[in-house]
Amino acid sequence: MIKKFNCLTLGILLSIQPTFSLPKPYDPDELGRVNVLSQALKIDPSYMLFLAEDFEGERPWSFYRPDSFLAHTEFGGNLSGNDAFLAEGNLLKQVGYSQFQNQTSFLIQSFVENPRLDHWEIRPKEPIHFPLGMPIQAIVWVYSEGHHINLSMALSQKKSKDILFDFGLLNFVGWRRLELPLTLPKENTRLIQSQSFPVAFKSFFLKTRASQKRGAFHLYFDNLSFVIDKRTFTYPGAEVMDTWGSRSK
Repeated sequence: MIKKFNCLTLGILLSIQPTFSLPKPYDPDELGRVNVLSQALKIDPSYMLFLAEDFEGERPWSFYRPDSFLAHTEFGGNLSGNDAFLAEGNLLKQVGYSQFQNQTSFLIQSFVENPRLDHWEIRPKEPIHFPLGMPIQAIVWVYSEGHHINLSMALSQKKSKDILFDFGLLNFVGWRRLELPLTLPKENTRLIQSQSFPVAFKSFFLKTRASQKRGAFHLYFDNLSFVIDKRTFTYPGAEVMDTWGSRSK
């Protein structure tokens, strides 16, 4: 059945078309982006918002083989208070996470000794498995203090090597909602479609830029979530990712 909606809504949804292989440029209208997501979920029930991690302390996280003498993690009370953060929390409750609460975020602390070489991997105790479907968007809230440190993440899948995606440089101050379109390689898409092997979140990666100052630094993470396309892909050419809201009508 063809879904009807006005041209303004269609234009908004088309604006979320991903830029392949590159992180999406930061959009300062964070509340607007949350509203776009809410509209997209209502228009097409094939899409779901999956809260992979709320960082409320129930799942252990830690540095994996850190090089620095300082590798500290804890769950603390530094939370974003902006309208987009609150609206996204309400959206999560609406889509099925009725017990969702924002009480803590995830703090990491480490030390930059050699800005040209230093890097870190931060993992949950076990990979976080997604519902079966195609992940097409990643969202995470990050607090930084202008660090010249790059953030990326690894997704894992049975019978496949890890898949890396880049959120970009954390050279901002305060909390920011980072949003990243995801396009899986064809072989991973086929593993989802033909063998029902879902992907899983494996880890965050941090890598310093040469311009990063030596010394201690800290970051906070909150509300890691993904948009999942739950449709089954059985038609020819289905491995080519579709943009939510922009299919032929």
